[in-house]
Amino acid sequence: MVGRTLADIRARIEELSVAVGPYRVRSARTGDSPVPVTGTQFPDRETAAEAASVATAYRTALRRYDPHVAVHGLVVSQTTAASTDTVTVSQSLPAYCHRVAAALFETLSTRYGRVERRVMDTYLDAAETTEDRSRLCLSMLESTATAIDELLTPDEQATVLAAAAGRLPRQSTDDRPLRGTLTTLRSCDLVRSFSVDPTPAHRAGQYRVTLTGYRPSLDGGRCPVLPVAVELLRRTGVPPAIVAAERFDDGWRLDVSTVGTPTSTGLAVAPVA
Repeated sequence: MVGRTLADIRARIEELSVAVGPYRVRSARTGDSPVPVTGTQFPDRETAAEAASVATAYRTALRRYDPHVAVHGLVVSQTTAASTDTVTVSQSLPAYCHRVAAALFETLSTRYGRVERRVMDTYLDAAETTEDRSRLCLSMLESTATAIDELLTPDEQATVLAAAAGRLPRQSTDDRPLRGTLTTLRSCDLVRSFSVDPTPAHRAGQYRVTLTGYRPSLDGGRCPVLPVAVELLRRTGVPPAIVAAERFDDGWRLDVSTVGTPTSTGLAVAPVA
């Protein structure tokens, strides 16, 4: 991802920025705004979150060619009236999508550059034609799920998603990690409602999940379940298996195993039953 593509990434950040705005993207470690967000300001936290994920892709690409490029966990900060910066964490759909995307970019850059390049190329193409911010961030999740599903083996998918989940704040664990996962996705407006029931076989750790109003979608009746897998990994550290997906009018039914399998399947895109 050099030459034209890096220039396109910088151009996208310039499109997102404004001359004067209350939000900035900074390093969580140093508090500075590194290249390519140095001196940039943004009108709202969702736009700044998108810029943070795009800037993460830019810096991870540079690091492949210059290992001395510093690693920065990029966060969104808001400048208050007292001229102090407060780190903000938003549960809006765009902010959530771009936090997950940034974690995936960092992970993919270490060994799977071809996957990262495909995702970024798809995102930049969509950014040229998509004005709706929510639709654009969903497109990033969908293209990431597709690239991971098509270019990586099941074992590689499990490794990548577990590493990406490890870059995100650890979620509290309890005896209902699947419900916690879906509650988080509902709070970000990725799904309108859900239910969790035992599978007909009533086996431990296996559930029939109904997602109503699930917003990520792919052509060909495929279900991108990457957000479900990442959120479960944040809670359990165990790659789940989503072994069947059945489409209905306003959503999906999934068979989910939270105990995983020797080679977990359905981590990025669930196989259709």
